[in-house]
Amino acid sequence: MQYQIQTLPIWEAYKSDGCPLCNIYNAREKRLVSQYLAENVMDPDFRTASNTIGFCAEHIKQMYDGQNKLGLALQLETRAAALRKLIAKTPNDKKSAKKQADSLRSHCGCVICNALSEPMSRYYMTIAEMYDNEREFPELFAEARHCVKHATALFDAAKYAGKSVEKYLSDLSAGLKRDLSAAERDLRAFADCFDFRNAGTKPNPQTVPDSIKLLITDKI
Repeated sequence: MQYQIQTLPIWEAYKSDGCPLCNIYNAREKRLVSQYLAENVMDPDFRTASNTIGFCAEHIKQMYDGQNKLGLALQLETRAAALRKLIAKTPNDKKSAKKQADSLRSHCGCVICNALSEPMSRYYMTIAEMYDNEREFPELFAEARHCVKHATALFDAAKYAGKSVEKYLSDLSAGLKRDLSAAERDLRAFADCFDFRNAGTKPNPQTVPDSIKLLITDKI
């Protein structure tokens, strides 16, 4: 199999543990957070975007946990200045207050989330295309443990699976049902350990975090 450069991250992710798309997302996210703490700090285009849109709670926490508090402080300083200018005129009635709230709301987003959105959409599309075109890929796809969030995105991308769409959807559905059934079983076993009739039985400490990764987020 001759791997193409644009599909190599997908092959690698599907041969790793966990949700392949969480792996891809996390790698890209880590790189972006690092950039916003390094070379992007003084880049005018990036600074304009971060001043205008800002960062979500998750990504500002990751930046704060990074190694460049000065770079973060500089970005927060100009972000505060941009917001101050936005509210320069004090509202004096319900209509102007609503307008002010809408204006603030439109400027409160996340440049990192935005930067991740488009490439992740391309990954969903490419995965569906690979299912149709790459002989060895469907088996990896069927065996993968897609989290609910990314399985949902892959359902949306089904139209890109071409002539293999029915099998693609069958494998995607079967895999998600398999993993949800396993989580349900493991969580029941975990809870049963606390029943007095099962005194001495030790619960598996990985059950809850593994289930959270499947059902909600791998950020635990």
